[in-house]
Amino acid sequence: MRTWPLIVSLAALLSLGACVSAEERERMAAEQRIADEQECTQLGFERGTEKFSECLLKLREIRAEERRAQAIEQANRHPFFYDPWYYGRPYPHRYW
Repeated sequence: MRTWPLIVSLAALLSLGACVSAEERERMAAEQRIADEQECTQLGFERGTEKFSECLLKLREIRAEERRAQAIEQANRHPFFYDPWYYGRPYPHRYW
């Protein structure tokens, strides 16, 4: 059955995603926030202003769009989406 490899790979992905603890996620988010604040400061925005907040929001939006684009690209590279013979064998009947 061809569904077993899919089920096994999904289980592996889910188990790997659970490896990051809540504290680790919070630490990564804090590091990203510090990096964003430094970036906005380097761009010339002053902390505590509305423009500084807009800069932080824009950086977050850009990062989300990049993740979305990467997910779409990765999904499009999956054989299920572009391989015409994903059942494992060609069409069993003649075309004429």
